[in-house]
Amino acid sequence: MIGYFDGASRGNPGDAGAGACLIGDDGNVTWELAEYLGRKTNNEAEYTALIRLLAELKFRGIRYVEIRGDSKLVICQVKREWKINFPHLRELASRAWELMDGMEVELKWIPREKNKLADALSNKAIDESSEAARSVDRGRT
Repeated sequence: MIGYFDGASRGNPGDAGAGACLIGDDGNVTWELAEYLGRKTNNEAEYTALIRLLAELKFRGIRYVEIRGDSKLVICQVKREWKINFPHLRELASRAWELMDGMEVELKWIPREKNKLADALSNKAIDESSEAARSVDRGRT
């Protein structure tokens, strides 16, 4: 099983979304998430996507997994290779570490072009939230 995650923010901070998915051994998507996060930075969105993925893995009882993402910052910070300078990101990393407890997780950085599904899911969350807001506005006029 391979997990992918990505976060997007339009404005940084701005409207943000988290995208994540699990690909089974057969190559098919077994789970996916597109979640609108409100106003967040890109790094907060990336961390949130990873946390949602880890929570799903924990829920499913999956102990061994490879997780791929295109955020070098999140991957290297969670692997404890890079220092975490901001307290709010340290809190997010701590949550990821808690979820990883008892699991064997291999975190791998991949280039953006190899993370297309998670990227599309994070942007879908923002797009669908924007569409919902526009339809509410149209209903008021």
